[in-house]
Amino acid sequence: MMHALQLWYQHGWIRAIDVSLAEQLQQLGASESAAFMAALTSVQLGHGHPCLDLNSLYHNFERSLNLPPEHATADSLQVCQAPKALLEADASVSTLDNCLSQLQQSAVVNQPNSPLVLQGTRLYLRRYYDYEQRIKADLKRRMVAQVPVDTERLRRVLDALFGQTERISWQRTACAMAMRSRFTIVTGGPGTGKTYTVVRLLATLQKLRTQAAPLRIRLAAPTGKAAARMSESISAELGNLDAIKEVADVLAEGLASDAVTLHRLLGTVPHSRRFRHNASNPLHADVLIIDEASMVDIGMLAAVVAALPAHARLILLGDKDQLASVEAGAILGQLCEGAEQGHYAPELIEWLNKTSANLMPDHTLDADAERWPYLQHTTMFHESRRFDAEKGIGKLAYEVNQQRIEWLQQWLRDSQLMAATHPEFDNIHVLQSSHADDANIKRLVLDGYAPLQQLLSKGPNDNSEQGVNEWAKAILAQLGEFQLLTAVREGNWGMHAFNQRVTYWLHGDQSQQHGWFSGRPVMVTHNDYHLNLRNGDIGVVLQRAEGEPLRVAFLNPQGDVRWVLPSRLTQIDTAYAMTIHKSQGSEFNHTVMVMPQTDAPILTKELLYTGITRAKSNFTLICSQPQLVIKAVQRRVKRNGGLTDA
Repeated sequence: MMHALQLWYQHGWIRAIDVSLAEQLQQLGASESAAFMAALTSVQLGHGHPCLDLNSLYHNFERSLNLPPEHATADSLQVCQAPKALLEADASVSTLDNCLSQLQQSAVVNQPNSPLVLQGTRLYLRRYYDYEQRIKADLKRRMVAQVPVDTERLRRVLDALFGQTERISWQRTACAMAMRSRFTIVTGGPGTGKTYTVVRLLATLQKLRTQAAPLRIRLAAPTGKAAARMSESISAELGNLDAIKEVADVLAEGLASDAVTLHRLLGTVPHSRRFRHNASNPLHADVLIIDEASMVDIGMLAAVVAALPAHARLILLGDKDQLASVEAGAILGQLCEGAEQGHYAPELIEWLNKTSANLMPDHTLDADAERWPYLQHTTMFHESRRFDAEKGIGKLAYEVNQQRIEWLQQWLRDSQLMAATHPEFDNIHVLQSSHADDANIKRLVLDGYAPLQQLLSKGPNDNSEQGVNEWAKAILAQLGEFQLLTAVREGNWGMHAFNQRVTYWLHGDQSQQHGWFSGRPVMVTHNDYHLNLRNGDIGVVLQRAEGEPLRVAFLNPQGDVRWVLPSRLTQIDTAYAMTIHKSQGSEFNHTVMVMPQTDAPILTKELLYTGITRAKSNFTLICSQPQLVIKAVQRRVKRNGGLTDA
């Protein structure tokens, strides 16, 4: 087994850290089979799973592990032995029962401070087991904590904020739900009113607070881009409440509108996993609201709940159907499982009816609601104000999210005909091509970036500082009009290849002379607190005046242009194309999503849904094999973990 691990590593099937863990455990006295299982747990961690689900492993080896990986070469397939054959050849782990018995007897499993923890049929690295237990214990404490609420007063405040409606207002329900406990989830797709709700939720919390001083409210998001968008959206929505007399006084007290990244909120300690704010040094906050919570991994949420005071409210916002975090865990997806149906307890329905202008729908009632503890604190929004579920982008996103392939198959086959005969579908298109440098793809890209090129060629209206800054602002705004999104990073259909291809199409040989040239859009790939730049920030390389060195223009959170020398930017990518993962929290007027030529486990309905819903007005799908789209829609992200176990 150890020899097999070495071969897998040499052929790129697994990481060095996976092999190293197995070797270290053998040195601690672990059997070869236990060390091998630890390596598989580490492999799963690299795929985003906090644990190795042994039950799933023994019932479906290939799908559970993704070994051999999709990029395995023919040579490696001949040399490397598959996991299933290895396990079947060893009597100690040939069956699930034998494997569990072997692990239970191991000195490195379920012992004080042992590196591995076996919980039922799930095998964890201890750190990730501790993360999961910390989150579960903390959320349970916040959910059961009694928070006294004057329902009559709450109803009057909600009446002022939301007015009377003919049917149930889920935004109002979310505000009411948040008042009765110290943990709340608000989930829904793009344009369903999450920002609209959170501002009114903040006003409700401040209006009904029992303390004399205003609540200390902190706003945070996983990435710099998401934090900036959260700040912008909330600041814009705050202005809509100024005219409401009943809450004008709390607005005057200054609701927090500046969001920060979670890393900045907690205070990173250089060269460690620790944060300045923790259980011994908690955050100074009464309410913490985290946007884009689908991107929060299990380690980060464990750090957040450790640092959040016991009396504080934790409110998670996000789209449960979007991609899960890049790191391990699928927190929001697991906590919100079943949210479409409500599954509310009778006593919760009764309480909500006291605060609502309309009675809760019957279908949300579940007499067996104890099976859904997190849903008693969750509100899901269904109706999008941005997209019509029967038209264009909204229809496409809905069909993908519901994994309904009949309409999708027709659209993939007849998109041009549908667009020509049905005006409601004239903003969603399919461009099928077997070559990534196809002339039709090139024409689409050149047309999409033509307004950007015109702005670059035109230059500033005048050479004053204000004129140059306005020119840079216009270019940065134009970058949000057209965007290529790729499903993968590598390969001929990946992000890197498309960036090289588009750069050459637009700039020719100039781009080959050196990496920095005027007009190059760049994305920051890691937070840089010295430069006050965040992961996901977009800039553009410009020459402010003839003879001056090139500089990169970024917008700061206040909307002002700041200029940075290229030599100070060490972790950036060209941004003509970005991965769908990197696009989360962004919107583009015309989004072009590029599918790879071969199938891969990363292609899921969550990936497609996320890419489609980045588009505001137009969406184009580039694919070489339409059947891969159908395969992707039928595949869901399923990450292992015991977060929702009783």
